[in-house]
Amino acid sequence: MSTKSCVLLILAAGLSRRYGSDDKLGATVGKQVLAHHILETVSTLSWRDRRVVSRADGAWHKAYDQAGFHRVINADPERGLGSSLALGITGLAPQERVLVCLADMPFIAAAQLISLCQASESEPDRIFATSSPTYRGPPAIFPVSSLLELPLTGDAGARPLLRSARFIPCTERETSDIDDAASLNKAIQSCRNLDSGARASDHSPQTGPKHRS
Repeated sequence: MSTKSCVLLILAAGLSRRYGSDDKLGATVGKQVLAHHILETVSTLSWRDRRVVSRADGAWHKAYDQAGFHRVINADPERGLGSSLALGITGLAPQERVLVCLADMPFIAAAQLISLCQASESEPDRIFATSSPTYRGPPAIFPVSSLLELPLTGDAGARPLLRSARFIPCTERETSDIDDAASLNKAIQSCRNLDSGARASDHSPQTGPKHRS
């Protein structure tokens, strides 16, 4: 599978200023905490290496340790997203490819990650990112050489590199992220709606073709 040749990097050290003082990644969304949604998705795939950049230890971190992630602590997250990217690619060769995901995007599907890695496999020197009608950004796959050119501080992260990216579309729901209490409540309601729909489907009468015995 194409993901086996990619390094996975999950960024989870943001300060969440719009969310408040609590760690939003520990908030419950559906049946699990926010940070575990992307973990569950990526755990269905094989990777060359798995890395997560986070702040100080928290309750949600243990699952990443158990899943075999190399966890890097960003002791100074005030330096911005650029500092987390720099920490996350430490030690990687310039020719390697890294798939960057954000821990506050709970609905990204494994199929989108596979599509990004497959595209990159065909053109390893090109950047591929995700788009929806209202969004352009991560998950995105980069040659490490391009990330090494970025500033080590600041909140722009890899945004300047996306100007030259090719975008692979997905649904608007998949690109939902949790920035504040309103978006958290929206995500919680989305999970409830899905659960309600699944229960209704389980209890609907079977209308499929009859089979002879």
